[in-house]
Amino acid sequence: MRFIQSLSETFSREAPKYKTFSLPKHRVDVDYDEKPILAGEAYCRIWLVEMRLAKDVEWFKQRYPVVHAAVRLNHGGKSVIIPYLAAPGQLEKSVADNLDKVIQCNYPLTSSFPFNYGLVELQAGLFSIANNDSIGKFIKTMGRFSEFLPVPELSSVIKLAEPIYRGIEDLLDIGERRLELGYQQTFSEADGGGSNSLKAGYFAAILAQDNKINSDNLCIVKDSLCLGSPGTTKIFERDGKPLEGYSYMLFRIEKRPTQDWEYLTSIKELVNKAQEAVLDGKYEVVKTIFLPTIKASIYQSPDVTKADRKQMVLKIEDFLRELGLQAVKVQKRSLYSIMQRPLPEIDAVREAELASLEQLFQENGQ
Repeated sequence: MRFIQSLSETFSREAPKYKTFSLPKHRVDVDYDEKPILAGEAYCRIWLVEMRLAKDVEWFKQRYPVVHAAVRLNHGGKSVIIPYLAAPGQLEKSVADNLDKVIQCNYPLTSSFPFNYGLVELQAGLFSIANNDSIGKFIKTMGRFSEFLPVPELSSVIKLAEPIYRGIEDLLDIGERRLELGYQQTFSEADGGGSNSLKAGYFAAILAQDNKINSDNLCIVKDSLCLGSPGTTKIFERDGKPLEGYSYMLFRIEKRPTQDWEYLTSIKELVNKAQEAVLDGKYEVVKTIFLPTIKASIYQSPDVTKADRKQMVLKIEDFLRELGLQAVKVQKRSLYSIMQRPLPEIDAVREAELASLEQLFQENGQ
């Protein structure tokens, strides 16, 4: 946690140098749902879309570029930090001997996480670190480890996050490092009363004074930060030109209505076993063991939104019932396929049962 505090202090000291800007939807060339996200209704992923390294630093010769990001969010009732490190090896392929050019990164800084409650805090910094062999090897190692973290079932790798984060902290402590560009923001759920609601869209950190760039001309064309004709029309799609002469980082928040169901391995395995039991005629085992276990796993899972818990249970129950009645005609299905089925009707008894489950796991911090 000390690095997050240190980075915040550094950003505060250097704030006049950085221009941060959230691009409105009418300045983006693709359509998306820009409504602020209500807690419990959607999944999010944060991307580092692109960056530019200006020529004022001798990149890859005297200093290594290192992009470090840390996202703090609530996961299963606990505050966790998801670190990310873009190693120079990844950047050098795009940049060496070609400085002041755009690097199309599209690095996922997080997995697809359910936004169920609380705040989402992002800190990202472009650092330059003095070049030496030992530092270079350490950077590459930490970069490879951090790539393990952006997976859909975050709970499966969450134990790796802390040691990776500590390793990145150690790297930035032992190296002669300098913050070249930084961004920090805390996002809250919809209806929070501020302008920092968590929502889909693009935002950027630019190494420039506020009066050097006209914000009205900034736009996004094909995932690239550009300068184009101002206004609410889409003329900028034709005349937009890449923003040049400044170092910057461009980020995007992705909003998804559904999870990557096949990556919820623990729930998927339970559903597969329940299907096998149904096909073997072990209906009582399914009813007394598998279904209660599946329900508990869904409501306990930190990788599922509150809105999806009920529909997951209903769709899985409905399919297992159909499988038992029509075993000859119905084949086993993947969890993804089951979740594409229409939501079955629900009676008052099942509604009350699921409401009780929701209340039970809420009381236990899920």
